[in-house]
Amino acid sequence: MNAIHAVHRALRATRARARARADRGPESPGRESSGREPLRVLMPRGLAGLARESGIGAAIRHQEAAVRSLGHQVVTGPWQPFDVVHLNTPFPDTLLLALWARLRRRPVLVWAHSTEDDFRDSFPGSNALAPLFRRWIALLYRRGDAVLTPSAYSKRLISAPEYGISAPIHVLSNGVDTAFFRPDPTARERLRQSLGLAPGARVVVSVGMQLVRKGILDWVEVARQLPEVTFVWYGRTDERLLTADVQRALRTAPANALFPGFVRPEALREAYCGADAFCFLTKEETEGIVLWEALACEVPALVRGIPIYREEMPAGVLTHQVAGDGPEFPGRVAQILGALLAGELADLTAAGRRAAEGVALPRIAQRLQEIYGTTGVRPRSAAGRASSHLTGGA
Repeated sequence: MNAIHAVHRALRATRARARARADRGPESPGRESSGREPLRVLMPRGLAGLARESGIGAAIRHQEAAVRSLGHQVVTGPWQPFDVVHLNTPFPDTLLLALWARLRRRPVLVWAHSTEDDFRDSFPGSNALAPLFRRWIALLYRRGDAVLTPSAYSKRLISAPEYGISAPIHVLSNGVDTAFFRPDPTARERLRQSLGLAPGARVVVSVGMQLVRKGILDWVEVARQLPEVTFVWYGRTDERLLTADVQRALRTAPANALFPGFVRPEALREAYCGADAFCFLTKEETEGIVLWEALACEVPALVRGIPIYREEMPAGVLTHQVAGDGPEFPGRVAQILGALLAGELADLTAAGRRAAEGVALPRIAQRLQEIYGTTGVRPRSAAGRASSHLTGGA
């Protein structure tokens, strides 16, 4: 009889669990069908807001999208409960947040967006300060249980002995939202209308902060050599941070060089899709999100042949490139750009789109989840979470 009662109790328990599942409805988005527990990912605001209009700001937004797509929760305050922290900026609060996470025994993921090399030619005095900047970011990167950097090229730079990083370094592209940045032939007419140009006007765009490193001095000179083409630079830099030569270049730029400033992503997408070419003359990058966005929109891209692009986006395969620097450089760019606008160079746009799909945000999200696993990131137990909420701890 006891055995019979035990069977009945088991059957009642099974039916109760089934009713409970039915009452709950479809599986909560916080837990994936794989049964993986959602994480609380701290992506602190703090001083990161200062980087909103930069590539780092775009990278942070991409991370947030990736985290949410995995079913995890993004928290923004360090006093909130969290299971892992993402640190992205080279600002002073990054060190404090790393120490706070260490105190709370939470894994720290540090993104190595910056290097000594790409700090040079940025702001007034940046070249003199570059060695000190490298020591500072090396200190920050060494606080990570794992360091993530967007390209094999940047991994090679920060793997140098002077950075002193002993934690694992993972290559993880900043990615691109290929569902948002996609070809749109109808944007061509709208872009010219918004700029007050004739329907047949040829338009070349670039995107970035107005820095020597981003190639703005050469870009203005190329515009001067091609007066029949309209050049549009999207993005801005606080005037107090502009070097004297950049201020002079902006002040004396030819009439066919336009500077609309920072624009919303929708306007940027219109620019990529409506332009005849994307001309990105940056002198140093760890990746360059804007180039991925341009390639995703299938706009022909002409870039400076710097190491990262020679290695990872080969000339004649994904991009057209002009190597070098110096006074002869703008003339060579103008010559190649003219040939590109005339349709005399190979059409690489389909290959560029395929490459961009390889770093689409869903792929980046899955790779991020793998890094969580290898770094030992895990959610706290339900009991631990309840205790944290009651005590206000993490």
